[in-house]
Parts: sequence; C-alpha cells; structure tokens
Amino acid sequence: MMSMLMSSIGVGTSQVSAAPVGQGFNLNAADLRFIMAQIKIAETHTAAPGYACDALLGPGPLQVPSPVLPYGLRTVDGSCNNLQPGQSEFGAADNVFPRMLTPTYRQGENWAIDPDGPGPIQVGDPTSYEQKTGLVNDSQPRTVSNLVVDQSPANPAAVAAAGPGAVPDASGTLFIPNVAPDVGLSAPYNSVFTLFGQFFDHGLDLVTKGGSGTVFTPLQEDDPLYIPGSPTNFMVLTRAYPTRNFATLGPL
Repeated sequence: MMSMLMSSIGVGTSQVSAAPVGQGFNLNAADLRFIMAQIKIAETHTAAPGYACDALLGPGPLQVPSPVLPYGLRTVDGSCNNLQPGQSEFGAADNVFPRMLTPTYRQGENWAIDPDGPGPIQVGDPTSYEQKTGLVNDSQPRTVSNLVVDQSPANPAAVAAAGPGAVPDASGTLFIPNVAPDVGLSAPYNSVFTLFGQFFDHGLDLVTKGGSGTVFTPLQEDDPLYIPGSPTNFMVLTRAYPTRNFATLGPL
C-alpha cells in the first residue's frame, strides 16, 4: 500500500524511511486489534434501546467493565463519556459545567481615562469581573498575549524553552522546537492538532459570549500596536457568560 502510494506521487520506496521510534505515529497488530475492539463496543452501544449510557457498562465482551476505564469511542456531543452514576451528561454539549469550587472573580483596574465621555464612568472608578454588565478595565489579557508570543531573548520563558546556547535568528527570534509534552515519547504535533481539537472541543466547552458586558484592554507603551498620542490605544473584548441555562437560554 505504502509503495503504491509513494509511486503514485513520484517518490521511490528507497526515499521513504521509517521515523525513529517515538518520533512518529507507530501502530502494531495489537494496537489495531485494540482499536477494532473499541469500535465494536461503540457499535453495540448504538443498537441499545434509547442509546442509554448505562448500556455501555457490563460484563459482556462488547461492554465496558468499569466506569473508570477509557474503553469504547467518545461521542461527539460528549454524552455518555462519563459513566459514573448520574454523571452521563457531565461535560456534554449544551450543559453547564458543574462547579467544584466557589467562583472567585478577579478585580479589574481603575479607570485611567474616561471611556464613555460625559457619562456614568469617571476617571478613578474601580472595575471588577463580578460585574454582569458594563465595562471592565483590564490590561493584563494583552500583556499575557504578548508574553506568550514573545520568542525573543528578552523573554525568560522563551530562553528556557529554546534551551542552553540558543541563538536568535536575524529577526531576533529564538527557535523553540516542536516537542510533545512528554519530551518526544509521543508523536510531535502541529497546527492540525489545534484544528482537530477546536473542531471537537468547541462544541463542548465554547463559552457563550455577548451578554455580560465588555473587557476594555488598554495598550501599554511598549506594546507593538501602541501609537503615541493616539486616542485608540486600547482593545475591546467581548465577555463570556459566567454561567447560563443553555437548555432554556434563560437569564444568568
């Protein structure tokens, strides 16, 4: 199969070499048998009356023997992915995530400018994420964003990630290798990993936005987008709902 594929695109088999173990996606016969078993478990579940989640559990050869075992296939909408009693909808789409701790909403920054002109907001007024409406003044989201993308020697985190002796290129950027979190034991990842994750994950935990006001993010003077003397040295972000009844789209 591989030699036929390579020939079809003009690459000889002598040019194809296997990736080193741990540096690619490697499957053996046992892996394929395990994958097939998970597919069979999922197929059996789809035939259960009402597609009941508890039909997945049981001693049968095509059932999951324990709710803590990661057997079968995950559903796209997230239902039945948690098989603990009463928790089959935990993490499923259109369900509010259960809280384990009491929420704590951080304070914003006091207004250094008057963003609404003659109006209720005055210079020096405090802001807080406890607000359910209106503007929250907070420069930190942009600061965090700038630190994440800064791969220059001025960023200690970038220096540590690049490794000892790393030298920046002509643009002043350090090369940070694309390494899996387990330091190369798993296959490397790229932008396809991000796209795949967003496709499945956003349907489960993308938080509804637009009903809790706005975050006003002033730019600092060292920001690459900062223009001296400009009245628009700020960014505006839509706030997410702190919680919402998605089933009825009712009030917060």
